[in-house]
Formats: sequence, C-alpha cells, structure tokens
Amino acid sequence: MRLTEELINQGFSLQDVIIDDLGDYINVKRVCYKNYVDEYYGGWIENTQIKMNTGAFNNMMKETCFQKLLLNNLPVGFFAYNELDDKIEGISIQMLEVAQCRGVGSFYLQYITSLSKKANKPIFLKVFKSNPAQKLYKRFGFNKYSETETHYLMRYNPIESE
Repeated sequence: MRLTEELINQGFSLQDVIIDDLGDYINVKRVCYKNYVDEYYGGWIENTQIKMNTGAFNNMMKETCFQKLLLNNLPVGFFAYNELDDKIEGISIQMLEVAQCRGVGSFYLQYITSLSKKANKPIFLKVFKSNPAQKLYKRFGFNKYSETETHYLMRYNPIESE
C-alpha cells in the first residue's frame, strides 16, 4: 500500500508496524474508542483495555497488513486487514482527529475495495452503531447485513459494486 502524492505532500506516511509501536497503538485506540467503550460497555478501565488491546495488537501483527499512519513522523493512526482464501476481514481503521477528513480514510477504503475486486473476495467489517464512520463505509459500497447489541456488521461485495 502506497499513499498518494497528495497525502504525502500533506505530511502523511505509512510504515509497517513493529512491536515497539504497541504504546502508540494503545494511545490511538484510547483516543478513538474510549467514548464507544464508555457508551456500550460501561466505561474504559485502563488495565483491562491495555490487556485487551495488547492481545489485539499481537494478533494484528500476524495479519496480511498492519501499518501505522504518520503525520510529520508522529503516529496518528493504524490500518489493518487480513486477506484469507475466501474473504478479506479484520478491517481496522483508527485515526486521530488531526488525520481525519483529509482523504486518508477514503484512500484506505479505495485501496481495500480495489483489492477486493481484483481478488473477487468480499470484505467484512464491524463498526460501532454510533460511529459516524459507517457513513463513509456506505459511500464505498459497504452494506449492513446484521447487527449485534453494539455493532453493525457490514459487507462489501465486489460483484454487486460493479
């Protein structure tokens, strides 16, 4: 995955995640998801979240793609996905506010939906019900196919999007 010249000119860059990025990952997760954890799970408990997010980080290190987004060499987000034989899942986008609404999320979704079309594999993701990012996903052709108490389950079908 390579950023566009426009994003690079804004000061953005991507790097593969390394184990030393765990602290930055947890900080970005805290900023991006604390409100949702408070809303749906009764509150962000720091020790519990550190343990859970450390496990998630270690799992994502094994996925097809796990990259950190930098702005002027400072970590401002993380992207991940896992390409399996029959689907693409584990879609994860976390960006601090300074990186939002600048075309980075659209870039990532354009990249992942292009990959889906080339490989003819659907993409699956979940998004908190109150997360406004679901509007961006819908704009890129993701549709809700189910829901849990806390999340909408969404799918992108490359055949339907043509």
